[in-house]
Amino acid sequence: MFDPPDLVFEFSTLQYAKRPLDPSGEAQQFSQDLRGGALMPAPDRVRWRFIASILSVLIFLPPDYTLGANRYSWVEIGPLPAGSGIIRGLSDNGDVAGRSGYLHGTKTRAFVQTAGGTTEQIGVLLGGENSRAIAVNNYQQVVGFSNTQTSMRAFLWSRETGVLDLGTLPGDSSSKAYAINDANQIVGSSSGAGGIRAFLWNRNGGMREITGLPGADYTEALAINSSGQIVGASGNSRIRHAFLWTPSGGTQDLGILPNDVSSAANAINDYGKVVGVSVGPYSSRAFIWTSSEGMRDLGALSGATETEAIAVNNRGDVVGASGDGVSVRAFLWTSSSGIQDLNAVVPADFPVVLEGAFGINNRGQIIAIGNVINMPGQDRSGAQLYHSTPNRMFLLRPRS
Repeated sequence: MFDPPDLVFEFSTLQYAKRPLDPSGEAQQFSQDLRGGALMPAPDRVRWRFIASILSVLIFLPPDYTLGANRYSWVEIGPLPAGSGIIRGLSDNGDVAGRSGYLHGTKTRAFVQTAGGTTEQIGVLLGGENSRAIAVNNYQQVVGFSNTQTSMRAFLWSRETGVLDLGTLPGDSSSKAYAINDANQIVGSSSGAGGIRAFLWNRNGGMREITGLPGADYTEALAINSSGQIVGASGNSRIRHAFLWTPSGGTQDLGILPNDVSSAANAINDYGKVVGVSVGPYSSRAFIWTSSEGMRDLGALSGATETEAIAVNNRGDVVGASGDGVSVRAFLWTSSSGIQDLNAVVPADFPVVLEGAFGINNRGQIIAIGNVINMPGQDRSGAQLYHSTPNRMFLLRPRS
């Protein structure tokens, strides 16, 4: 069965090393990673509340109005069965993939919506009740995971084949798929009694293991580019590092930002630029990594202590989320303008406050989720949001 509903999310696949513990030795809070991974101990003092159906009123950070608004037009994704959802995948064609479900996480179903607005429900594997779509390529092939009667399994979906179970690595019982490129190479994780292992799958060779960092019993492959370069996180229950795997060079530790303890790589573009999160004892920072410059900090929105980079396109533009542990906003980072609040560059009458951006394609389109402004007449600079309403999902399109 699925992990518990998406009521509270920590940003990355690490949850997080060397954070304060309660007397029992475990963190006082549990949460899930962005991609729906296994529950991991989460920090007690740094509580990254974001995405999906949080049953409280949150006061959001004022946006950084450094650039003119109205830089994007927008299309709302949906309507969806059960009304609420999370959008995760975005192709260069503007196709999107995600999951819909009831407000508190029940009866989730993977879906894909084409650039033309047609929405298709992907369904579940045999015996399953829930599914999530995580990525879509330029051929409208979708990957994600679905439960079955006995376990969680990675799937590949297309209109021609329907939902295909990708299986697991030898000896494992569960798997999840997180990314697919246009060569139909798929990456994700396979888990069993021995831990969590990264995999690479293709139609001819099936599933094979991607070796983690030395001594690791936890490795997840989270993204793959057109050259077959793979990034993710590898380590143990306490400390994990972002890694890069290449067909010629194997697995490389990308390290951490100064004074931090763990990291995870969430995305890689076709030029080998990697983005993700580096985590310290009481904060997290978004990073970009290149082979020439190594890892560097992307900065944060005003007042934020927790920032994560989630996606990068071939121009090197980065999206993610940034906040102070109680509030969070979607951001866009570019090499020319630095980090900026996405809420500052959408039209003034945009219907929600954007809380997280999960994808940016090579046309500059962005997928993001948000929630309604609570009271009529409130402006977006200091709106109180009431999270017992469904998430709303959007495709933002740059104005020419």
